[in-house]
Amino acid sequence: MRTLLLASLLLLSIASYAQLGIAPEAGIGASNMRFIPDNAYTTSAENSQLSWRFGAIIDAPFTSHTYFQTGLYYSRKGQNRNYSFHVSDSTNDHEDRTLTLNYIDMPLNIVFKTSEQGKGRLCIGAGAMLSYLVSGNVTGTSVGKYNDTAYSHTVSGPASDVLRKFDIGASFFGAYEFPTGLYVKAYYISGVKDLGVTTEVIKNRMWGIGVGYMFGKNRNVNKDKEGLIDKGE
Repeated sequence: MRTLLLASLLLLSIASYAQLGIAPEAGIGASNMRFIPDNAYTTSAENSQLSWRFGAIIDAPFTSHTYFQTGLYYSRKGQNRNYSFHVSDSTNDHEDRTLTLNYIDMPLNIVFKTSEQGKGRLCIGAGAMLSYLVSGNVTGTSVGKYNDTAYSHTVSGPASDVLRKFDIGASFFGAYEFPTGLYVKAYYISGVKDLGVTTEVIKNRMWGIGVGYMFGKNRNVNKDKEGLIDKGE
């Protein structure tokens, strides 16, 4: 949390110096994973988990309609899953797992905005999301039989035991930015990197609705008058 606070203050300092926009933002939604279990398992099912994120972004104009956005989020992701195999009544296994994951995310997005600075406009963005797993837990149970011997045990441990820490995802969002600087956003992130450390395939997915407030909303008004910003194509 201290790292996130220091990074947010750094972004604010950069934005103030460079006359960029900066926006605190919070979002809530759901997360899941593309999950393919080990080949020994014959069935699997995945369920979404409540997710959220908060942080800040900076908004840098290339032209009056095209922007680059980056920043930092602290995000909660995860998944509820179960998987099993059944060789016979004497040899079978069923496992339930809950993954609760905490990430630091850095978006790198190109954004197109309709209309002009200081007016209401639609925004469409796409790019990459770089993520690092800072903490998390895996909990669950295993129930089954092996050669007619029944067993049941509970597992609990750090998520880094089953997941690689660094993640890369494709980021997409649509937003509406009001003349006041307030904006609402719908976002989706799809992991492109396999995070499984064994033969499992694991890729993060996250979607939700966010709100933020863009400080520096009128930062281009005087520059536009002076002709220092390209008015766009």
